[in-house]
Amino acid sequence: MSGWDDGAAGGFDSAGPQEGRAGRVCFNCGQEGHSKADCPNPRVMKCHHCNEEGHTVRDCPTAPPREFTGECRYCKKSGHMAKDCAEKPPMVCKNCQEEGHTASGCKNPRKIDRSSVGEIPAEQAWMKIIEGAKEKDLDMVKEGIQEYLNATPGITYVNLEQAFRSQQINLHLIALENPSLLATHTHMDLQGNLDKKYRVHYRWSDKPYRPREAQQWPQSAAENLERLKDAGETVERGVPKCSNCNELGHISKRCPQEKVEKERLVIKCYNCDQPGHRIRDCPEPRKNKHGCRNCGQSGHMASDCTEPRKAGENVECRKCGGNASAGHFAKDCPQAEEGGGRSRVCFNCGEEGHNSRDCPNPKKTQCRNCDEFGHMSKECPKPRDYSRVKCSQCGEMGHTKVRCKMEPAPVDEPTFDATNGNGGAPDDSLSHQNEDGFAPASTAAAAVAAPETDANDNWGTNGNVEW
Repeated sequence: MSGWDDGAAGGFDSAGPQEGRAGRVCFNCGQEGHSKADCPNPRVMKCHHCNEEGHTVRDCPTAPPREFTGECRYCKKSGHMAKDCAEKPPMVCKNCQEEGHTASGCKNPRKIDRSSVGEIPAEQAWMKIIEGAKEKDLDMVKEGIQEYLNATPGITYVNLEQAFRSQQINLHLIALENPSLLATHTHMDLQGNLDKKYRVHYRWSDKPYRPREAQQWPQSAAENLERLKDAGETVERGVPKCSNCNELGHISKRCPQEKVEKERLVIKCYNCDQPGHRIRDCPEPRKNKHGCRNCGQSGHMASDCTEPRKAGENVECRKCGGNASAGHFAKDCPQAEEGGGRSRVCFNCGEEGHNSRDCPNPKKTQCRNCDEFGHMSKECPKPRDYSRVKCSQCGEMGHTKVRCKMEPAPVDEPTFDATNGNGGAPDDSLSHQNEDGFAPASTAAAAVAAPETDANDNWGTNGNVEW
């Protein structure tokens, strides 16, 4: 049981007669033949208490006060709703977990729960980040960063990027704009601060992967560090969006603005192409959807149809146009024969009334060498007229490419470098690394604890690509 008086009134004392549901009658307009969901007429609001149009029973001035007789969802007692329950504890913000307000108006940083992440020493977490960057395992890198945050909660993206560059770790934190960000999402940094401008991308190179990223890519390392101060990862706001006014903070049920009437879908029959009913209710005989589109019969396609070609009502003539053009093609246009359009002249026989593809006379072939009819140029018995030949190499008339005196343009052959891709120069990106390929772990804490290090000291050197 739901605790309501009846299902129609929703737990309130209902008043007014209930309309019967006998027969297929629309509850919106009262006409037969369709349901309320398929009604093409505008929606009519009718009060179930006074039977007047323009308002509902909730806004009826003559309706008696409605009393709630259901059960509270919190204390399970009857006589009040959960929002009016005296035993209900104070509301808790889903963003900061504090009492007294909701997430819609919360400006505090989000409380991040990292209890599922293991608690390990900072040095061990940093080695996990280095190992993940070495193997290019992004999941291991992000897991190591979360474990490192448990040990050092105050670490920022700027500190991490400076540590990666000072230790020559092949991992880059790039801050880029996110124009496709939804209104219900935002960017959050490592400390839970929301509404950040840029999104942090984890990359194995400091150069853009795609050409479309080049426009919004930072021009230098200093600009990238400045962006990282106002950057974060994409998370949900935890705030609903109204489908009526498209604003955050409430749903359409509690929208203070007037309800916007959405455009109703038009029901169209696939059998007769007429709106207002479905194919199951179509009064016309059912057409064969696999039949010929010209005559409607089955067994062949329109290209093999022996019946004369028929134009539908929506076919428009290319010659006369306008409303009078419906129902015929351009070749059958009546205005063309009356002089109102272009006359049809056959390019094969020169007669009017048909096209060359419909010409009943034998096809006339004209030779491009002697201009005579009856054969093609490759079958011409006369000597070849080179005055009509154009060279494909120099563009002059009188000879072909074989007899052309102009030397062909040289073709540049592609060259490939089998070295390390930098012109044969030795790669010294590992000159300052230990036997494992990375800086000792003892220098990790010192690099992270020194955010004031100049970001351009190692930019463009030690294997890094210049911006």
